[in-house]
Amino acid sequence: MTAPRFFPHRITARIEELIQKARRFDRLPAAQAMALRLERVLGVLDDRTGLDVGLGRPVVIVLLGGTGVGKSELFNALLGKPGLSPTSATIRPKTTRAHVAVAPADKQHLTFLDEADVVITDHRLSGTALIDAPDVDSTESVHLERTRRLVERADIVVYVGSPDKRANFSIQDEVRRWAARKRWFFVLNKLDQIPDQDREAVCADFLGRVRDLGFDVDQGGFFAVSAVVAQNGEDGLNERFERLRAALFAHRAKEQVQALRTEDVFNQVRHALSVSVRQDLESLHRTLSAHEQELDGRVRGIFLKALSTPHSQDMLRRIIREQAWRAAPGRVGGFLALPVWVRGRLAFSGLAYHLARMSAGGPSLTRMLRAGWHAAKAAWQGILPVRTILQGFSAEEERRLTDIVQDSRRTLQDLGLDRLDGAKPSAFEPPASTPEAEQALWATRLLHQSLNVLRSQGVLPRTSEHSEQDQRTREFFQERLEQAVLASAGQLAARRLGLAHTLAGNLLPVLVFGHAALRLVSGWLAGDWLPFDFYLTAMAVFLISLFPGYLLVSVALTRSGDLPPPEQLVQALDAPAETESLRRVRQDVEELLDRVRDMEDALRVSTEVLQQELDPSRFGAVVHEAKNDK
Repeated sequence: MTAPRFFPHRITARIEELIQKARRFDRLPAAQAMALRLERVLGVLDDRTGLDVGLGRPVVIVLLGGTGVGKSELFNALLGKPGLSPTSATIRPKTTRAHVAVAPADKQHLTFLDEADVVITDHRLSGTALIDAPDVDSTESVHLERTRRLVERADIVVYVGSPDKRANFSIQDEVRRWAARKRWFFVLNKLDQIPDQDREAVCADFLGRVRDLGFDVDQGGFFAVSAVVAQNGEDGLNERFERLRAALFAHRAKEQVQALRTEDVFNQVRHALSVSVRQDLESLHRTLSAHEQELDGRVRGIFLKALSTPHSQDMLRRIIREQAWRAAPGRVGGFLALPVWVRGRLAFSGLAYHLARMSAGGPSLTRMLRAGWHAAKAAWQGILPVRTILQGFSAEEERRLTDIVQDSRRTLQDLGLDRLDGAKPSAFEPPASTPEAEQALWATRLLHQSLNVLRSQGVLPRTSEHSEQDQRTREFFQERLEQAVLASAGQLAARRLGLAHTLAGNLLPVLVFGHAALRLVSGWLAGDWLPFDFYLTAMAVFLISLFPGYLLVSVALTRSGDLPPPEQLVQALDAPAETESLRRVRQDVEELLDRVRDMEDALRVSTEVLQQELDPSRFGAVVHEAKNDK
């Protein structure tokens, strides 16, 4: 669809993006309602192309009211032609077909009208089309649908009430439905039926009910009239009626009409993004976040159990300290960084060799070569074979993680969002079968689980299948654990090595180096070449001067104390792969919500600017707070 030129292209593009995003949530009622409403907005924009690009379409004003409020009488009186729209006093107590008064030159622009549902009458005022809509409280649903289609395309709506129908709930409910989307005039008809002394109180009661709907209406948008008196030519109430006629048929500049219709589309978009829709999306986002946090906690619990053994904790402390040594050169800087760097590489290599030999399980040439490879890689790249620490993981942990994956997908299925993550149906859900087959399957699973328990306790030897499964489990966790260790080591180095260590550790080497450099430069300038023993002595003294600073760093990094507990390490697992599908859908919902909020903010600012250009006395009042939004 292509929007007309008067509508901002950036808003149209955002609408289309929102529709595409919302349509992905095909089983979420709130998202589908929003997409449907936005598509209607694009449909309205598409209907306004062609002849409407030049704003040739007249301002459409719809009279909205219930049965017996004198709406048709008001329509006839405004046009000065009694009998154009049959009234309850002549034919029937209700309006079933819309009556349209439009100038002949303007008919071609009202393409949204269905000639089978309307009666068109010519009138001489070009630029305005007045429509007497079917009664909104009609018992026939088709009449209500016709009225809603007309109100949807209206530029201005005139709510017509009467003293005896001013508290009609169904009528007020329909006004509330459209309140935030349209501009309004409010007419209290049949004022001649009220005694003079009671008119002020009746008008105040009518205005109070209008304000309860969210409108801030002053006397410029409210008219208390009598259509019967106006048609009979009686005095008294004619002045009020003429003021209403002047407001409805006032001259409106093209720029103002453009602003009016742009505001109308803005309001329809804001209705599509109504509070109820946004609240449903926010509730869904909270539900997904809660399930994601709960499942992430279960994943961390599995890690925590494996890392809480004494052996694992001891190895973690050693690895974290050695990783902190690798980060230390960047913290201390200067000459002191050299011995710290060398120590980190050499000791790191030794630790890696030790861990690799432990994981190898026995002496052999292949295992020795493997351990040497890990040592070299650790020395130059800082990669430790931390799989030794993960010996606590087994097939049982892998099964528990698989259960978490299934719970994540089941949550999406329960919410009707399982198709968003692109996951295939779970292989763990067997097809429907006979009771005998289900009993046999249950017995097989029980036997399989019993054998696994015996193998895990060492009663039965582990099969090659289980060994390979455990190996995959350890490799699966290794990368994440290394990331957590690196983060903890960096924090440890930052806490324990500060500016004091840099200054104190580099002071003596700087003095020694400066003294040697001064002697060397002085000798060169004097042409006196220093003996080779001087260079050896200067180098030895310089290396010795590094020792106090190195000792200071060593004490800071090797003392016991604030090494991170396993609980802190597992907190680094903030995005487990087991909950990736749930997290991806939650992020999609979050992105949709962000786009909705951005659109609302943009429309709010644009609408405020447009409202400053439209005088309520000629264009009607706007709602400031649409209550009970639908």
